[in-house]
Amino acid sequence: MGRPRATLKDIAEAAGFSLNTVSLALRGSPRLPEKTREVILKEARRLNYYPNRIARSLASSASKTIGLVVTDVTNPTLTMAAHTIERELSEAGYAVMFATSGGRTANEKRAIELFLSYLVDGILVYPADRKQIDHIQAADAAGTPVVLLVDVPDSGLDVVSIDLRAGAFRAFELLCEAGHRQFALLDGGLKVGNTDKSQGAMEAIRQAGLSPDSLTVLAPDGQSAASGYAMMEKVMALDPRPTAVFATNDILALGVLHWCRENGVAVPEDMAVMGYDNTEVSAYGAVPLTTVNYAADEISRLGVGRILSRIRCPDSWNGPERQLIMPELVLRGSV
Repeated sequence: MGRPRATLKDIAEAAGFSLNTVSLALRGSPRLPEKTREVILKEARRLNYYPNRIARSLASSASKTIGLVVTDVTNPTLTMAAHTIERELSEAGYAVMFATSGGRTANEKRAIELFLSYLVDGILVYPADRKQIDHIQAADAAGTPVVLLVDVPDSGLDVVSIDLRAGAFRAFELLCEAGHRQFALLDGGLKVGNTDKSQGAMEAIRQAGLSPDSLTVLAPDGQSAASGYAMMEKVMALDPRPTAVFATNDILALGVLHWCRENGVAVPEDMAVMGYDNTEVSAYGAVPLTTVNYAADEISRLGVGRILSRIRCPDSWNGPERQLIMPELVLRGSV
């Protein structure tokens, strides 16, 4: 059995100072002589003392911790976002309590309940399902600031996100300008209430003067390369057959490219392929992928700035704000 954790009393007895003096030293108080602080900190290190953040948060009503929920820890875009969020919060003196929902609302609810039980100062969320956010709204209404990192219009919550609809619009605008007239869209977000990319695509189709029938929207079983690969049998069976496939993330699109390579469909000569996110792998396939850039770093920085602003200046908050970043196309060889 391990020895008990060191306490302030243990440090006080070892250093020969009062509990109050030890507490001041550990908080970095300038009221103490430098030599006194050094003696106390040396004993704290020797005893492997770690502060009780929960007790401290109860006393100060501030945990200096932000909760972060993402849907899929294996998604490279979300991994990059989480890394940036952790870095930005660390520089601001905050820790991150991290959870992944696996795309399941029940998991997301449990994570947020856990965050609230640990008295986090705020929560950043990539919702598992945009149609089920009551629990997220309840956390914000109860006094813990929440910022959504995807756009959920009329949610009553702060939003910092990419304009997903505008990104899809630009992608289909490019495909139309390249002469394509029949399209397939593999939309991995439909099953969780995300129709932004489908809406942007249809808007571009209409503005190009094409019939809505020129676009076929398909919902893959998942967001993986295997899901994109599996959908290509349905795409190629369409009549008329599409000459361009747009996938709502790069991983799906890589599955499409792999199917085309295995089945003798030349890209971009026989089939144009586009993705979304501009992940690192999109640039290094056999055919480098034309894609829409998802500015994960910028969104993460802005999201952290928004949550910290609400925490530090609660009286200046005038209601939820919706900030959408305009995405850019990354042109490569697949179109």
